[in-house]
Amino acid sequence: MSKVVFSKNSIALLIVIGAIAIALSIVSFQFSSYASNEILKLAADDVRSNSQIQAHDLERIMVNSMGSVSSNLQVIANAPSVQSDDAVNARTVFDAAQNSTSNLTNFYMWLDKDGKLLWLSNLNQTSYEKYKGIDLSQRAYFIKTKNTLDAYYSNAIDSNDDVPRVYVSYPIVDRQTGEFKGAAIAGMRLNTLGTFLQQELSPDFQSTFGMIDRNGTVLYSATESFIGKNIFGNEIQSVLPAELKDPFNNFIKDSLKGNSGIEDFSYGGNTSSIAYEPILLGGNQFGTLYIITPHQFAGNVGTLIDQQRNLSTILVGVIGAVAVGVAVLVITWNRRLERTVHTRTAELSSKSEELKRSHDSLASANEQLKVHDRLQKEFINVAAHELRTPTQAILGYAELLQMGPEDREEMIKAIYRNSMRLQRLTSDILDVTRIESEALKLDKEKFDLKDVIEEAMQDAKNQVSDGKIKFVYEPNDIYVNADKGRTMQVISNLLDNAVKFTKEGTITVSTETMDGQAIVSVKDTGTGIDPEIMPRLFSKFATKSEKGTGLGLFISRNIIEAHDGRIWCTNNKGKGATFAFSLPLSKP
Repeated sequence: MSKVVFSKNSIALLIVIGAIAIALSIVSFQFSSYASNEILKLAADDVRSNSQIQAHDLERIMVNSMGSVSSNLQVIANAPSVQSDDAVNARTVFDAAQNSTSNLTNFYMWLDKDGKLLWLSNLNQTSYEKYKGIDLSQRAYFIKTKNTLDAYYSNAIDSNDDVPRVYVSYPIVDRQTGEFKGAAIAGMRLNTLGTFLQQELSPDFQSTFGMIDRNGTVLYSATESFIGKNIFGNEIQSVLPAELKDPFNNFIKDSLKGNSGIEDFSYGGNTSSIAYEPILLGGNQFGTLYIITPHQFAGNVGTLIDQQRNLSTILVGVIGAVAVGVAVLVITWNRRLERTVHTRTAELSSKSEELKRSHDSLASANEQLKVHDRLQKEFINVAAHELRTPTQAILGYAELLQMGPEDREEMIKAIYRNSMRLQRLTSDILDVTRIESEALKLDKEKFDLKDVIEEAMQDAKNQVSDGKIKFVYEPNDIYVNADKGRTMQVISNLLDNAVKFTKEGTITVSTETMDGQAIVSVKDTGTGIDPEIMPRLFSKFATKSEKGTGLGLFISRNIIEAHDGRIWCTNNKGKGATFAFSLPLSKP
């Protein structure tokens, strides 16, 4: 066997190849570490984002559900049988209310003007005779309603039978004399309320939730023994680790001030995000809702990344070793074999790039499907609960219309009003479906913007009956080529938005032309746009109002962009905000 002798150039080449392999290993390791940290950070951010979304959604569900209970109590208080103290027929109204909210309420009861029990739903006759006439005048839900003649939401566990409950009460006032006649009250067991809300959480995340009233009393917790206890009391404080006690207590105090937010807590190598959202009922803070989500998903991602990083390092080392071996063969083999090796190496490199591109494409498609799935669930959740409120009101008034025809005109108006609201909600949902399926069609024609603006302003004026809002518009003939109905929809959405946030002041509509575009501006002197909402103002559900679904601006943006225009908003230097959009001018 002949001995292979390497020249100095060959040895130098082998050294260079080895050094390059080592350098690539180091660079690959550093890059993998950096990439893993960034991916872990993104995964943690995703957990936090989902926690905040779930907290917001659950708070909306809570407000809407309590709103349904309040609507039932208002219907009961104004029922003819209750107004006339007809206890026999009134039972039907109470039972109907209980049936409509049975997944949330445990009973509805009727107290007379002295706080004595007249009727309690979900009781048989024997139990009713036992409790009939019991004096509940010392309870806060009776005293507060009697003194204020307004709805009252109990923020403490105020029960007569030591069962943890919260109550909603509504005064029964004689419609002729204005005299207080008693109270209609709904009682909700905290474990029933908690179970109802827990079922609304997304099953894709291992999240739990809790509620604390504005005084620090635990309204719901996964640990049942904590319910009814003060969060700062010894029983709860004693189970907190010493190093978490101060940060946790400061976090709870800040969360009870009426703001929303999120904070991470780490203990024993585990991290969880706690998102919180204030629960506002009747314009007052009822309490605060908390969503606790462990970073288990982020941890799993970290494990996979470590495995991938180690594999990458091994592969680079193997490739370096193979490169050195190939270099030895290249040096000893002839030029023809060298060309063959280079050709096949190029082919392998091409296939590797193709596989990488395919992998990246599949990963991107998978992420888009996850986002679409989450948005679809969020859309269905919000739409379902927004549709429930007017539906329940229509059913309640229709039932009253059957039992008390003497108030037909008022009830028919209420049914019409809620039907129109239901129609608007349905129209918005259909528009969102068309937009997301790219089926939004435009029927363009030439028309004068002045006619559309004047009609939309008249509709807006009809919504404001107290005269506290002044509408200003100087007509100006500007012709555009657009879908007249959709343009009317956008202007109406902007005017409705301005009315919603302007309790008293001026709403000004102005038009101008610039660079072949017609520009329409709606300026109000209301509360302005919350800086937190501004970056996602024209996205779905971007609202902090207790009314509406947050779809109007999203629909308006897509309508305007379908016309090759644009829509924007700025907060005024003084009060309020200005929304504006542009449309192409009609060609002569």
